[in-house]
Amino acid sequence: MRLYIGSFDENEANQIVEDLRRANIRSELRHSLKIDVQHRYYIEGKISELKEKYKEGKIAKIVKDIENYFEKAREIIEDGIEIKKFEESFLNAVFPERKKFEEIRKEFNIESMGEEEINKMIEKYGKEKVDDFFDEELYEIKFMPWIHSLLKENGIEYKDGKMYGKVNDDPHVKVYVEGEKNIPFETKVYVDKSVDVYANLIDAIYPDKIKEIAKERPVYIPLLFASLTIAKIMNGIENKMELEELIKKSKYFKEDGDEIFLADDAINEIIKTLEKGEVIRVKKGKVILKEKKKRG
Repeated sequence: MRLYIGSFDENEANQIVEDLRRANIRSELRHSLKIDVQHRYYIEGKISELKEKYKEGKIAKIVKDIENYFEKAREIIEDGIEIKKFEESFLNAVFPERKKFEEIRKEFNIESMGEEEINKMIEKYGKEKVDDFFDEELYEIKFMPWIHSLLKENGIEYKDGKMYGKVNDDPHVKVYVEGEKNIPFETKVYVDKSVDVYANLIDAIYPDKIKEIAKERPVYIPLLFASLTIAKIMNGIENKMELEELIKKSKYFKEDGDEIFLADDAINEIIKTLEKGEVIRVKKGKVILKEKKKRG
């Protein structure tokens, strides 16, 4: 029986195969082409044209917001302004509500923040405010690259961490819009090579073999849980146990607070794998553990 590890590019797949080999786990690779088709709706044109075309509804609001962003940028940009200085002034202008996090922002450096600093922040400001702060920061991280892309297309140049030029009087924009269908759309097709990696599950029946590589890379955590699950099933086998009883007993496990649920067909596949690997024997509706070795 194979266990799917994931889909990767060729270099990463080869590294995973090497990791599994070190853990004495055989693997199998399946190469395929991955095709991703994206349909995206958009509006495009000069701000004046879009305002004339879309006078109400969601798109009209989007156009109005973009126009406001350009106006705020004009007020702030000066030749040679540092990008970080522009961003701080711009965000304060378009999102005045962010000022309520000014104290947190000054006290904590989010770019180098670890778990200890986050706990201190929660202790001082409360979890709700800290959650709101991180939501705001994550939104800004996505928002500012988009703003810079609009400015680059409309008269602003970037060099050595600074901004130069003047924003066009009537900017041209192309904006992707979700939830609207009566507007133009484009299709983009991305074709890439993908490598699916599978582990031989019979090689992974002892969890200690997996724990070390799972510490190194989280991608192996499903393999570790599979190994722990098989070990639980094997440890639960009593001498000449009824197969139906084993299946019933193996539907749910708890491991260090983690809950593991197994479907009947998954349990049957695991039992077949163990039988094929000569770990157990199934005869006349009974399960016999052939070799009770020490398991992790």
